[in-house]
Amino acid sequence: MKLPSRLRLVASSLFWITALALTTFACDESGPRVYTAKAYDREAQCLSADAPIGLVEAEDLSATCAPACLELGDELYVSTVCPPYPTDSVLLTTEESADCAAALSALAEERDCEE
Repeated sequence: MKLPSRLRLVASSLFWITALALTTFACDESGPRVYTAKAYDREAQCLSADAPIGLVEAEDLSATCAPACLELGDELYVSTVCPPYPTDSVLLTTEESADCAAALSALAEERDCEE
């Protein structure tokens, strides 16, 4: 009678190992991700190096989107990181903000403040 007991134990073990593996691989990979952008210096008309400006809930954050202007407080940032944007930022357009147009121009011309 030991054989059926061992078979049940093996079957039960295989069941739990499989369940654990499926749970591990099926978990949602989204979570807080660091959103980065370049600060625009209005006086020098140049951009700083990429820096973290907030956390977003996302699975992946690709940096291949069209440049966007984001305002955080009094600071203007430019980023090619795709949405979602940090919740405390305001998305600006070039029609709404001459500074946004200038910042996007600085990005296109690669005017970095560090030079």
